[in-house]
Amino acid sequence: MVRSKDKSENTKGGNSIMKKLLSIVMCIVVGILFIVPAYAESDTLVTFSDSSVSVSGSSTGLSISGTDVKITKSGTYTFAGSCSDGTIVVKKGVTGVTIILNDLTLSAHATAPISCNKSTQVTIFAAAGSANTLSDDKYNNDDTYTDSTAYPDIENAVIKCKDGSNVTICGTGAINVNAYGKNGIKGGYDLYEEDDSGNATDTLLSTSSLTIKDVTLNINAYVNDALKSDKELNILSGNVTISSVDDGIKSDYILNIGAEGTTGPTIKVTKSAEGIEGATINVWSGNITVNATDDGINAANSDLSNYDFSYNQYGGYVYVNVTNGDGIDSNGKINLKSGTLEVYSPSQGDGDPIDSDKGASFAGATVLAVGNYSMPQSYTATTPYVTFGNASGGGPGGKPGGFGGGNQTIVSAGSTIEIKDASGNTLYCATALRNAGNVLFSSPELTSGSSYSLYVNGSQVATASAGTNSSGANQPGQPGGMFSVLQYIYSLFVRIVNFVKSIFGL
Repeated sequence: MVRSKDKSENTKGGNSIMKKLLSIVMCIVVGILFIVPAYAESDTLVTFSDSSVSVSGSSTGLSISGTDVKITKSGTYTFAGSCSDGTIVVKKGVTGVTIILNDLTLSAHATAPISCNKSTQVTIFAAAGSANTLSDDKYNNDDTYTDSTAYPDIENAVIKCKDGSNVTICGTGAINVNAYGKNGIKGGYDLYEEDDSGNATDTLLSTSSLTIKDVTLNINAYVNDALKSDKELNILSGNVTISSVDDGIKSDYILNIGAEGTTGPTIKVTKSAEGIEGATINVWSGNITVNATDDGINAANSDLSNYDFSYNQYGGYVYVNVTNGDGIDSNGKINLKSGTLEVYSPSQGDGDPIDSDKGASFAGATVLAVGNYSMPQSYTATTPYVTFGNASGGGPGGKPGGFGGGNQTIVSAGSTIEIKDASGNTLYCATALRNAGNVLFSSPELTSGSSYSLYVNGSQVATASAGTNSSGANQPGQPGGMFSVLQYIYSLFVRIVNFVKSIFGL
């Protein structure tokens, strides 16, 4: 009995000791959570005014001159207030820096409001519920203002991320960027060691990347590009809205949009010359809308030679509207593996919905391409596709083909487009932006050899067979109404006339 009692008491004592240990551990964990700075809090609050900067909390790691603030040590710093001419600069080589923007309005004269110098590692975080505005002026452009004595600090961007820097722009608040000088946000290239003459060697010092996630980011670029990186640009999530005089989103090398298994970002390019450009463009997820006066999405870089340019879509929804130029253009390949692509090219002029130097591959994505093809295209397909309009033989298997041979209108601006199967089931429905002579549709729902119809405003205007090779997929759509019959006869008449002219050399 005594042993049993002792055993019971020992057990109770053991439980008591365990509870005390757990309590101590919990206190330590809680203490660590409060000690480690979070994005929502910092030990340093920097408040701007037009005439000065005030600091609450620790000023260690800051160097202040007037309304210019330099961050010299790692840490988390919160910035608030309003200033018509001030700057935030992260010193070269400083890593582990978090800049929290909490209702900050900051403009800068002939330089960038925020600069992340070479080999820095910086997180720019928009505090929850905050609205932040960053602006430069027209003098922040060394193409125009070339006097380095009068303008020694020109950065050519509102947020400048220099070579070798790794910068993440994130948070649950909003950042508004107004670029009156040159670019909105600019990322750098990899940083290499320099020789005595200042030329880059082959010794890599640090790689560079620019990443956007979670944040609401609005960029107005009144002179040049809105969002640009010299090396790698990742737009993983958040809401990004862009209006640009030149390119909307551009990466000289790799551009990643979204990530596998995520909902991805919502991107709206409301105005641009070229909407999205990169040597390699990977769309993993997201909802992307592009409006452009030139190419909508362009896989290219004129400074690179022998590069395997490509536009690769692995998911997401991409909507492209171009008034001049190509919808999707690649100096290499176009690989459409998953997701949805809806693209509209010009009603006239030199611009195709899908244009690639090394062919387009339909391999799982749902694609609606509406426009006029000005030159033969090369397609390969594991997912069937069907074409309606002015088709002209050739096509899959790497052979020249696709659409071609005139631009008679088959779809009018503002009309409702429907792709239906033989049973009358609607596979896809859209609204045409402008007149077009060609419609291409590819989908995993199609069956090779089966017949599909194009309906415009409820009326059948053409039928064609789907396929993955030129034997079925690229034959001209057959007329499906009186309008299409006349159109078909006219197209046939034009071909006969051209054939006669070629015989007699006319």
